[in-house]
Amino acid sequence: MTSEARRSDTDEEQVLELREEELRARKETVQTGEVRIGTEVVEEQQSLDVPVTREEVTIERHPVERRPADGSITDESATIQVPVREEQVSVDKRTVVTEEINVGKRQVQDTERLSGTVRREEARVDVDGDVETNDPR
Repeated sequence: MTSEARRSDTDEEQVLELREEELRARKETVQTGEVRIGTEVVEEQQSLDVPVTREEVTIERHPVERRPADGSITDESATIQVPVREEQVSVDKRTVVTEEINVGKRQVQDTERLSGTVRREEARVDVDGDVETNDPR
């Protein structure tokens, strides 16, 4: 074991420093990926049932009791005009918002266990002969 010894101002006392290594963690922020959110146009066929109304002309014939007419028969023909209507359906499109997507980030804290081998110096006292010390160990 290597230690560092230094002498004090007096020659009687010497100091032996004991050292040890300790683990130290450093953190660095790195980009680990990316999320891209975009839109894609998808087409689909849709059908829509729409009730529509139309008019039909009804013609009913029925015999009547004979009675005198108001006028005589001429070369001009009598005409009745009946307008006929119906609903016609057309399709148009409009764009509507159906959903919103909120994108954000949040901080999540985890704990990682790091391990490594560290060294330390311990004092070893060798006694040769009949010497007493007050070393508590």
